[in-house]
Formats: sequence, structure tokens, C-alpha cells
Amino acid sequence: MNGKLNILSPKEFEGKIKEIMKAKSPITMIDAVLLFCEQNNLEVETAASLISSKMKNVIESEAIKGKMIATKTAKLPL
Repeated sequence: MNGKLNILSPKEFEGKIKEIMKAKSPITMIDAVLLFCEQNNLEVETAASLISSKMKNVIESEAIKGKMIATKTAKLPL
């Protein structure tokens, strides 16, 4: 973005992240957000305010699958 980041809506931000995911496939949404932040000199905390609930669900699923966070519900070992 030529060193200048235009103000994005959450919908526009999601579109940019999906573009990165398509271009860099296979890449997780987590990594795409981090790459976007790095390329645009954007703090992750700032990007967090642009993440929609749909994106949060995808990122949470990726984090659980990657064992970065625990699952929401505890399971008994049966």
C-alpha cells in the first residue's frame, strides 16, 4: 500500500486478508493478518479492531487446530 494505509472498514480489511490468503495459499488467516500488518506497518492491536466476528471464528478455529489455545469445552478422556 505504498507506505500509506487508508482507513479500512472491517469488510474491506476482510477482503484484503482473503486476497493474501488466495495469493499465498496455503496460508492461515492468522498468518495472513500478521503478513498484512507487517507489509503495511500496522500494529496488530490496530488490526484487531478491524476483525469481524466471522474472521474471529475462523482464527479461533485455526488456533484450536494448531493447539495455540485450548478448546472451548473440556472433554473427558473416555
